[in-house]
Amino acid sequence: MHAEGTRVVVETADAWTLLLRGSLSNKGGVTTYSMGAEEYNLVGTGRQFGFGWEKDIDRFSRSVFYADPDLFVPHNLLRLDAADNSDGRFLQFALGRPFYALDAPWALQSTLRRFDFDTKLYAGGAESTLWKEEERGILLTGGRLVSRDPDGADRLLGSIEWTTVRLLDGGLGAAPPVDRSQRTFLFLSLGYARAGSDWITKRLVDQIDRDEDFNLATSYQVELGASPHFGASEAAGRALVSGSTGTLIPSGFALATVAASTRLHGGFENALLSADTRAYFLLEPWTLVGRLSTSVGWNLDPESQLPLDGFNGMRGYRLHAVEGDRHFVGNVEARVLVVPEILQLLSFGFAAFGDAGYSWGDPDGFWRLADVGVGLRIGITRASKNSLLRMDVARSLHPDPLGRTGWLLSFSSGQAF
Repeated sequence: MHAEGTRVVVETADAWTLLLRGSLSNKGGVTTYSMGAEEYNLVGTGRQFGFGWEKDIDRFSRSVFYADPDLFVPHNLLRLDAADNSDGRFLQFALGRPFYALDAPWALQSTLRRFDFDTKLYAGGAESTLWKEEERGILLTGGRLVSRDPDGADRLLGSIEWTTVRLLDGGLGAAPPVDRSQRTFLFLSLGYARAGSDWITKRLVDQIDRDEDFNLATSYQVELGASPHFGASEAAGRALVSGSTGTLIPSGFALATVAASTRLHGGFENALLSADTRAYFLLEPWTLVGRLSTSVGWNLDPESQLPLDGFNGMRGYRLHAVEGDRHFVGNVEARVLVVPEILQLLSFGFAAFGDAGYSWGDPDGFWRLADVGVGLRIGITRASKNSLLRMDVARSLHPDPLGRTGWLLSFSSGQAF
């Protein structure tokens, strides 16, 4: 007797590795754009190269990057990034082996970073302070796989991080506070991480007419560190905690993430707690989405603010509408697929939404914002990036500190949340 063989037919197709990149968006009344090109298989070697021009909310930049994912040995990643910005320069060099898979036995990476730029602070909806900020950093991270099971992997982590931040008077508003204008730390840290794996595939979630993968497993990372008083380095402690999880619910699923960090330097310093939870109800062709998000800061570094505006969940409000050190945002959105895929090129849908948020703390105090609106969604079937275009028109229901209300148009790639 003999068993009959099984015949498997696999169809493959070549795809372009040279991608032209371009985007145009307007959120919070500010237009941003980018254009450039990226090659992901340089002369057939697997190396990557790209360049581009970009205007974001704070600066214009010309950038270039080069990456080799298998330098000398498999999975040894080299990456170089450089940008010439309108307000400074950015340079970053990274080399090492990441956790490229759940069962990767170890990881070891190093990163060198230099960034010079303008830091702008806002109050009452307008720019109030300008500082020059200089950042330098060296980071060495490593990890070891402790255990692997069908649901994920457990890892021990360690890092050495040297950072220095210097704030200089930029000629607008008050000078940086003397006691926080220069900070240097050398943190030695140990941590533990759980990377869970429980993937589901759903349709009509954040894309149109596309299958998307979501991880419902519980993952978390805990890290504790100390900086000794050594040379210019200041004595301090540090704690970092982050996690994510998901669950199935009737007619859909829910996802939640949380992150908390603080520096212990004469008390709690630059402490920040952020959390985000969202639920998707899939009632084809409808998708109902609800989201709650919050960011809460204590004794933040002087260059840090937590804005509530069109870039942070409030589509009816302009950039830096309200500034504080904590905010809470709620969003609801009903999305519907109206025109399924046409000639394997485009799909069309519509959305109706409402946003509400609260902001409190310095410098603007307590504010309540709310808006409602409608939007158009366009799915681009053949696009590998920016495969969803979004256009929203929102009406603010409460004035901002400058007394502004009315309609505001925003457009971008991807969903608003």
